[in-house]
Parts: sequence; C-alpha cells; structure tokens
Amino acid sequence: MRAALRLSPLTSALFVPAGNTKLLDSASAKRVPAVIVDLEDAIPPQEKERARSGLAADIARLRAGIGHISVRINKPWMLLFPDLEAAVAAGADAIMVPKVERESDVRIVAEILDALSPSGPQVIVSQIESSLGLLRMPRIAQTRPDRHAALMLGPEDLALELGAVSTPEVMTAHAQSLITAARSGGLMAIGSPGSIAEITDMESYKRQLEAGKRMGFDAVVAIHPKQLGAIDAIFRPSDAEIAEARAVVQGDRDNKGRPFTLAGRMVDAPIVARARKLLVRCGQLAPEI
Repeated sequence: MRAALRLSPLTSALFVPAGNTKLLDSASAKRVPAVIVDLEDAIPPQEKERARSGLAADIARLRAGIGHISVRINKPWMLLFPDLEAAVAAGADAIMVPKVERESDVRIVAEILDALSPSGPQVIVSQIESSLGLLRMPRIAQTRPDRHAALMLGPEDLALELGAVSTPEVMTAHAQSLITAARSGGLMAIGSPGSIAEITDMESYKRQLEAGKRMGFDAVVAIHPKQLGAIDAIFRPSDAEIAEARAVVQGDRDNKGRPFTLAGRMVDAPIVARARKLLVRCGQLAPEI
C-alpha cells in the first residue's frame, strides 16, 4: 500500500511543542483532527534531550482525544537517530522530517523505520525548506512510496534562504512545483502558497488557503488553533461536495464508464477520478490499491 493512502483522510494538523503540557492538553480537549509534536523549531538546543525523553508521555496525553499523531524530528543526523527511535517507541503514526534535500534523506529514514518497526504504520512527511530541496523534489517524491506519504512546503525557512518574503506572490510558483513533484510520486501535498504564520488577518489567510486548494494542496498544518477553523472550512469536503461526488461515481457505474451528463455538464474520466479520490479521502469508498 502506498504510504499516502494512510495519510489521505487528513486535511489539517496542529503543531504543538513537545513537553508543553498546557498546549498538549488543550489540543486533546479540543479533539483537533491531528497533532504534530514538535521536537525541532519549538525546542531550543539545550532542551532537545529533555523533550525527547518526555515524548512517550506527550503522546500518551494526546491519545485519548487525537486520532493521528506525528512527530517532527530534528535534521542533524546525531539528533535525528535518537529522535526517530523515541518517536517509534512512543507510538507516533507519522514522522515529519525537516529540511529534506535529497533522496537519501528519505531512504535513510525509511530504512531506520524498517528496522525499528518492520510492519509498523509510521509514514514519512518530507518538509521542503531550501533551494536544493526544491530542485530535487521530483526525485525525492519518488523515493520509498511504501513509507513516504507527503511533501510539505516550509515557506518561512525557504524564504529565509532565498532572501525573500513568504508572501503568496513569492510562494505560488514554489507551491505549484511542490504539488507537481508530489503527484509525480503519488504523494500528498501539504501547505499553502504563503506564510504559515498569519494569525491576525484571517480574511487574508482564508484567501491564501482557497488559492492553495485550487492549486491542488491536500492539507495544511496550523501553528495556532485559530487557524484550524479556516483550514477545515476550506479543505474538509462539504456535504454538498460529497453528495455530488457520490452522484458522479454512481453515474459512472450506471453508464459503464462512458461519458454522461449530470446537472447540465459533461462528466468524463478525469471528473470521475476526482470524485473517487474525494470519496476515498472521506472513507466512503475503498481505495484502488
């Protein structure tokens, strides 16, 4: 099974710093769709070891209220190895790897997961946060599809390296390139064409999310709980979208795969495929493996 299928029902997730019991308990109480326990940017260097040692307790706190838990590990290899071991031992569902720049980054993490958890569910999400990562995305995306589930745009670090600002005007081209690369490897695309840090001008943030959905992004990660409402409102399929998708799939069955009309428009194979994808993500149709 492709790893992306294990992640595909998710449309949003919330970053929470490792060891922050107040924010962990808040996320669990609010039953947010998914949480990413962050060992990387949210934890200063002198506290990395403490955060790692408390990871099992963090994930245990979340399990009562959260269905999907990821861990963002650190990239320097001497930190990555113990982080990865701790995340698997704690029962993480996915591993987010920051600053992925080459195929070997994914391959090594996947091989460690194979050794630590041969039949385990852990999948890999690769954050693309540098110019080198951008250039190598197509090859990165096609590495270990059995473990590799998604590419995620890291706009703030990417803008820093480029000497740019993470506005939609700057990030749109990079976002589209990431989506194209992700699709070439059968992966999900996570992010939006702009900053992840906007928590004040929510109308601007919503426009950014809407643009991302039109481009083809599958999900967005929030850094603040107030972003989740906007993300879910835009990315979670509505009842009307689900009903339309079911009608398209049923029409395809009734017409034995031939083009047909529905509500005044022609329906052919790409539209049927899009409807099937939506229903798979909602758990209303079994994936074609």
